[in-house]
Amino acid sequence: MIQNSITGHIGKTPVTRLTGFLAPHAADIFIKMEGFNPGGSVKDRPALNMILEAERSGQLRPNGTIVESTSGNLGTALAMIAAARGYRCVIVVDPRTSHQNIAMIKAFGAEIDMVTDMSPRDGTYQEARIKRVKFLAGSISNAYMPWQYGNKNNPLAHVNTTAQEILDDFPNGPDALIASVSTAGQISGIARGLRHQNTKTITCAVDVKGSVVFGGQKGPTAVTGMGLGWVPENLDENVIDEAYQVSTAMCFTASRIVARKFGVLLGGSSGAALTVAVSKAFRLGKGKTVVAICPDRGEKYLDEFYDNDWMQEHKLPTDDNLDIFMRNAAHIRPFRYPATEKQAKVG
Repeated sequence: MIQNSITGHIGKTPVTRLTGFLAPHAADIFIKMEGFNPGGSVKDRPALNMILEAERSGQLRPNGTIVESTSGNLGTALAMIAAARGYRCVIVVDPRTSHQNIAMIKAFGAEIDMVTDMSPRDGTYQEARIKRVKFLAGSISNAYMPWQYGNKNNPLAHVNTTAQEILDDFPNGPDALIASVSTAGQISGIARGLRHQNTKTITCAVDVKGSVVFGGQKGPTAVTGMGLGWVPENLDENVIDEAYQVSTAMCFTASRIVARKFGVLLGGSSGAALTVAVSKAFRLGKGKTVVAICPDRGEKYLDEFYDNDWMQEHKLPTDDNLDIFMRNAAHIRPFRYPATEKQAKVG
């Protein structure tokens, strides 16, 4: 399809059934492959929506500068859209941002601003990144900071596009929808969009152990795009039925197994969603459908968790044993039921 801009190709991502992944008595697992967006990830959707709405509202004016803090995928999306629409773009990152993500951001002509101050409280760079991006937004003339964590146009992108595409393929909604948590815009927006159509879909949010989004203590994680040290403003617990936490090892093992078994190269956050999809498929049973959102492709992680030496260096398993993975995934259960808890409090 011919478009007048690269942004016209954002969305309409393919869905693939993982045929033969599970035993015959389990539900079917489908993956929505967001890595087919032109910027390579699901973040193209909210990035475009936030920029378009900022233009309409006058927050982003001609010759303006887009400034944002991101670990990678949103930075790539913003850099791509800034190039296509004629804006300067400055992305605040930290030493844990992959070389591939930094290279992609630079390739689109955006500038990298690296913070190096690690928080003594939780061992992350998030506080330093936020402090820096707010400083830049206040000091650069005609600057616009999307603030993906609290910008309502982040989840609205998924209400209006991702959820509708899922309903195009599954008119009554899938039996379960699995999505990993980053800024919470993805899961909150898709779940809200499905709720608007009165589907009976069970919406499942998946976070990595070490994140505090659904509770718990902050700890280290190597899964790019996951592991927040605070609860993002875009999290809407009213539309999330089940919340899970998955180990870094399970995330990476799931993605490595799917690459070898199905020829699909996915990122680590996709592995988080796939792990819970397996658990949910076993519990729902034959004849049911489970859709997992896979946020990005795996090429950016070839020298990370797809590399055995890197895995061993980080004390992570490399055997990728399918039977062991299936047994472990099958026993994963929700540790919270956000929507039910909210209703109980109201009652």
